[in-house]
Amino acid sequence: MARPKASPEQRAVVRRSIQSAAAELYRSEGLSAISARAVATRAGVSVGTIYSYFGDLTGLMQSLWTGRIAQLEDEFRALAAQHPDPLERIAALLRAYLEFGVNQAVLYRNALMFVRPTALETPDKQPLSEFAFPSLLHMAVAEGQSSGAIIDGDIASLVQVLWSGVHGALALPVNMDRLDLTDAETMTESMVSALIRAIVRN
Repeated sequence: MARPKASPEQRAVVRRSIQSAAAELYRSEGLSAISARAVATRAGVSVGTIYSYFGDLTGLMQSLWTGRIAQLEDEFRALAAQHPDPLERIAALLRAYLEFGVNQAVLYRNALMFVRPTALETPDKQPLSEFAFPSLLHMAVAEGQSSGAIIDGDIASLVQVLWSGVHGALALPVNMDRLDLTDAETMTESMVSALIRAIVRN
């Protein structure tokens, strides 16, 4: 006799228990401890259940912070709408990104400083257009080029330069904590000013 199909509420409970197990393992033992078997054992489910609910381990790990990142993306969109001038909009977005990295350091490190262990499969590449921060930068750079305020050049490359600058300001003091580097919060204005100077047409 076939097992009754789980209700949406029952599925939600199982999903949360798997996520909780993965989060506990991550906090207590680090990313290297995350395996389908370890999470399944802690959650009291089969390995197949994890793949059924999340597709793969990458999907499981990303699900731990997707909701909070979606909220952040809404904040970026609202902020961009407040700045008609493309250069001011870019500066505001860069500052907001740095503030997010400083004020929500744990979420930032988990979601955006994720170093994929070799044991995990490399995911398919997702287009940047699916994410608010690079998309908003792309639109602002395009507008700035059209108005003559921003230097010519490949827009995607300029966006990556801007993003790399703020990401590096956040990541470098963490990854190189043995060095006497200035913290990201102190670097915010210097980094934003330097990046804006790099793209402004003289």
